[in-house]
Amino acid sequence: MPRTYIKWLEAAKKFYSVASADSAIQGKLARLKISVDDLTAANTLISGLEAARAIYLKEKGESQDATKIKDAAFAKIDDWMSEFYAVAKIGLEDNPQLLEALGKTVRS
Repeated sequence: MPRTYIKWLEAAKKFYSVASADSAIQGKLARLKISVDDLTAANTLISGLEAARAIYLKEKGESQDATKIKDAAFAKIDDWMSEFYAVAKIGLEDNPQLLEALGKTVRS
């Protein structure tokens, strides 16, 4: 996680938890039309944000793992297909136009 995000999240959590617990701060915020319910709702939203961020990071890691596995599988099949085309080229030496049935372009 980026450090600036972590610092911001910690500052927001501290602000809302301190403001929720301190009636003097609540009185000052009330003049700005920020109620105790607003502070409680913000604390709930922060908890939801943390949960959503954790899910996002987990899924991002899973996606990166899946991409590595997919890339490895494509590399393996690419190697296999290279060998297959080499063998097919030898096997179809007498009739190279049949290689086009395998998707290989052959000059006429």
